[in-house]
Amino acid sequence: MKGHTIRILILAMGMLMASHGAFAASLLVQFDFEGMGNMITSSPPLYSGDIISGDDIVLGATWWIRLDDSNWPSASTPEARWTYLFNNFFTYSPTSYSWTGVFDEYSCGTKPEWEIEHSTNGMMHGTLVVVVTYVDENMNGVLDLDERDSGEFSGTLIVMKYGTGEFATYCGGGSYNGDFANSDPANWADD
Repeated sequence: MKGHTIRILILAMGMLMASHGAFAASLLVQFDFEGMGNMITSSPPLYSGDIISGDDIVLGATWWIRLDDSNWPSASTPEARWTYLFNNFFTYSPTSYSWTGVFDEYSCGTKPEWEIEHSTNGMMHGTLVVVVTYVDENMNGVLDLDERDSGEFSGTLIVMKYGTGEFATYCGGGSYNGDFANSDPANWADD
């Protein structure tokens, strides 16, 4: 089964180290990562991959994002699942000619989760909001099949204070953005 590729352009996380008395330190981490996933045929939806460049503390780590699909139609009925997601998560903007879907604790039931694990430096974990945007290239208000072949991701994330190793005392927030490609939008396995 093919997955679709996610190419996250940049993820910037500002994390605050737990305060001991009046002292607090901060860390800004930037990196690029890419991977695969499928929210139409996988239950629960899981996206995962590798960090391919960026700051040494996370370079070479793996990552994953998991969404709560407990209220969605079964992954065994891909067309019904896609229709449900598109009708319930996405809104159309006639001014920007795009559809935007928000996956958060309100639309998914629980907030999506993420994790980064580095073999030497430890693990970071938290929650995030995933925003998916498809562009209406012909500006007709209909999401055509060829318009489903690419789009953008963006969102915010929270680093929870239960990491390990180098990340054990970090918590805070950040943001990310990037793009995705779907090589065969007519094939649900590629969605």
